[in-house]
Amino acid sequence: MVPSTRDALNSRSDYGAVLISGASFAGLATAYGLRRLGYRVTIIEAAPGLRRGGTPVDIEGETIDILKRMGLIDRVRAKALPSRRFAFKNADDSTLGSMGVGGDQASEVRYEIHRDDLLDILFDAVADDVELLFGRSITGLVERADGVAVALDNGEQRDVAVVVGCDGNRSNTRRLVFGGGDQFTHFMGGYFFLKVVAETGLLPADTTEVFRTPGRMAMLNGYDDRTDIGFGFRTESEIAYDYRDRAQQRRLIKDRFGDLGWKVPAMLAAVAGDDDFYFDRINQIRMPCWSRGRVVLVGDAGYCVSPLAGLGGSMAIIGAGRLAAALERYPYDHASAFYHYEDGLRPFVEQIQERAANDGMSTMCPADEDELAERNREIAAGDMGW
Repeated sequence: MVPSTRDALNSRSDYGAVLISGASFAGLATAYGLRRLGYRVTIIEAAPGLRRGGTPVDIEGETIDILKRMGLIDRVRAKALPSRRFAFKNADDSTLGSMGVGGDQASEVRYEIHRDDLLDILFDAVADDVELLFGRSITGLVERADGVAVALDNGEQRDVAVVVGCDGNRSNTRRLVFGGGDQFTHFMGGYFFLKVVAETGLLPADTTEVFRTPGRMAMLNGYDDRTDIGFGFRTESEIAYDYRDRAQQRRLIKDRFGDLGWKVPAMLAAVAGDDDFYFDRINQIRMPCWSRGRVVLVGDAGYCVSPLAGLGGSMAIIGAGRLAAALERYPYDHASAFYHYEDGLRPFVEQIQERAANDGMSTMCPADEDELAERNREIAAGDMGW
């Protein structure tokens, strides 16, 4: 009998067991890297299945190199979307400024791919080689000299060498190990709503359009078979709302944007009456350290850069690749590996976070008339390279 891939990997699983919390990009890419090193990998995910939906992901730079090493870049290229035109619009739908040309083939240095397509590619790469437990979450972590005792919500306990938190902006792993609350949350002064609907006819395919007034932004992403509808608005402080009350959140968006022109009335009509949308504050996760003992964070759990950066998916894959490289360099020394991982990646993360918090926020959602006028002058002059 020919041995399976899993059997072959099990035969050289020298580094012990690792538990990864979260089955999104960070978790799946981390699982791939650590499994190739010889760890016995278990992924747990609180949701009953893969978390689908969301806007497409930009793949460029180091992310392409990592996907090449994973042997997945050809599958990404096969699913790559055409390049797109990005336009800032006035209330009369005239174009203030634009960049890119819609309808081209994807370039060799940057790809855009639907989030679910990339999720499936990463999932397929690990599904036969790791243990996947959906509907499970961590309730307790106790570090010992030679590992971590992990308690799961079904009463099971696992003993592992390392725990990797890949469970997103509201990370349960981060809460258990570093403390809860918003101590690591950097609020950027606004909120964002996003819903993916069937193609609306509001704009051509392969096109993004953005309309802004002081403190508010409306965005459309057009594709062949769907349209992303987004709204963003500024606030001086955080607002009180029930994150479970979707009707309340829909009313909030309607109240904030109901008086605007452009294509906003049609956008509001397209998102009415359906609870399948994203709404949250615009924030980043800024931590003094991404690891403690044998627990380490990857992606949004440790260093969310915010939707304004447009690099959340890439940052998750880069973080996974950097962690695997560090553990390969220090195979039996998790402390040195975690230090090497963070020391090398933190300057890049902080650069992206600062760029998003400053240029990104003021470009996409100017705070007042003066800031809007200045950004409009830059856009009209073609200076949009933040």
